[in-house]
Amino acid sequence: MDVLIAGAGPVGLTLALALHRKGIAVRVLEKREGLSLASRASTFHPPTLDALDSLGVFAGLRPGGVQVDRILWRRVDTGDAASLDLGILAGETGFPFRWHREQHWLTPALLAALPPGTVCFNAGVVALEQDAQGVTLRTEDGSTHRARYAVGCDGASGAVRQLAGIAAETSDYAHRVLRVLTPLDLRDHVPGLDGLGYLYDASGSCSVLRMPQNWRLIFRIAPEMTDGVAMEEAHIRARIARFFPGLADMPVSGCDVYGVRKAMAVAYRAGRVLLAGDAAHLTNTRGGMNMNAGIHDAMTLAATLRAVLDGGGDALLDDWASARLHTVRHALLPRTDARVATDPAGEVARMAALSPEQARAWAREASMLDIASVGAPKLEDARP
Repeated sequence: MDVLIAGAGPVGLTLALALHRKGIAVRVLEKREGLSLASRASTFHPPTLDALDSLGVFAGLRPGGVQVDRILWRRVDTGDAASLDLGILAGETGFPFRWHREQHWLTPALLAALPPGTVCFNAGVVALEQDAQGVTLRTEDGSTHRARYAVGCDGASGAVRQLAGIAAETSDYAHRVLRVLTPLDLRDHVPGLDGLGYLYDASGSCSVLRMPQNWRLIFRIAPEMTDGVAMEEAHIRARIARFFPGLADMPVSGCDVYGVRKAMAVAYRAGRVLLAGDAAHLTNTRGGMNMNAGIHDAMTLAATLRAVLDGGGDALLDDWASARLHTVRHALLPRTDARVATDPAGEVARMAALSPEQARAWAREASMLDIASVGAPKLEDARP
């Protein structure tokens, strides 16, 4: 076995399929009895769609998702608005748009594309040993698995990072998020809205995302507000009325509250053990970047491991780990933090004032086109 992967989420399964496509023997160890159906990430950016298309899984998923071609910023108190057409990215990507669909639709497609038996369920990792030749993982059922390398894709609380002795810098954001679902098609009520909008008044904001079966309204709530109060009918209706005048009685099909954390592993490699996805980084949910960054981890790591196994030198893994860590520390986390710190009173005017060149640069950063391939080996590095 060449590579063991802990975790059968979108990152672990993307890595497994990318490795398999490159002829690398891989096995995935998943602690759950099946794939997770939790409502988590739902935004896929252009380079992620490029990656999934290269793996042959996007075409079958695309009809069931929502294509978002434009982003809207709108002041609900003044009526001022700005928009950005993601079509300006055509030529840099095969998919110049955002695509919205729950991640639990992706993981079955990835699993189906892998050879039967690649994923072992009910196989949570409980022990790790490594030597100069490889890594041995022991699972909850007492079985052992050995490979030349192991990758922790088992989440922020997964076992592999801790077993490998890699520390993490973590902190909680002060705010939490109230998510409200409505079946009402908000395109009929918000001028200029396509599938993604940021609505503002003088002191706050509401993010609006169109999903296949509903719309998500995302509100930040203060630290002192309890989850129970946040989900009370009166509070939800007041929030809706604030950002959707005249629609306070819109149908609501669900709501929940969740916390937001920031985390970064201090290293992405410890010997023959590597980290990717949530095991390596967590960001604020604003902008929908964290899962996408994890998939980019997977694609660049797969290329690097292929180069290493072809004789390119183990130092390539150090280069990959350093590059991805630098990208998270200096681009991904600051980028998502900046989106939370946006001044609600001035954001619409700022976006409206962008020149075409500035708008394209903003779209490239928001779509992660500038950082998706960081860490991938150069052609000359991949040669034996």
